[in-house]
Amino acid sequence: MSSTVYVCFLEADAELMEQHWLNKAAAYFSPEKNGKIHVELFFPESEQPENTEVVKGLACSIHYGGRVFLTQKHFSRKQWSFRTLSVSKKQKEDMLAFCREHVGDHFNHLSYFLSPWCEVGPEYPLMFGYGARWFCSELVVCGLRVGGVLDVSACGCSPHPQRLFRVLESASTPSSVRGSYVLNF
Repeated sequence: MSSTVYVCFLEADAELMEQHWLNKAAAYFSPEKNGKIHVELFFPESEQPENTEVVKGLACSIHYGGRVFLTQKHFSRKQWSFRTLSVSKKQKEDMLAFCREHVGDHFNHLSYFLSPWCEVGPEYPLMFGYGARWFCSELVVCGLRVGGVLDVSACGCSPHPQRLFRVLESASTPSSVRGSYVLNF
């Protein structure tokens, strides 16, 4: 029996760029113009929502300077784009367990700022007796790896969200968790 997990990417646009300097920095270091600047794993409440406009479920990620969260969420902002992964029930459970295990972990400032030039990774604080630290795409990549969805060599341990998006393009389906979303081909 297969399950669905969404990888949700926040796109850079003028509205977001005006809201915070970090959005501008993430867009600047994107490997592509107007790239993705944030990513979250999303576990829908049900596999096939019945006549709902917006799918609800648990989202896992981290914001700059914050802590890892796993919280009820729905995605209503127009800047989100979604990739659907069809996974086994066990893969989904493993990813969700990984997220639960890391709730409350700190933000990885060092890795975030060095990621355009080198990979530090989320485990470096372990050498100093601290817990793992993450930025959004590090967390999502590790969650996908724990679930057996993403190969270790596919994108490194500290990719920019846009790089992760490109890696997932061939292994996922474009979709939405918003009822009003329309794909334009």
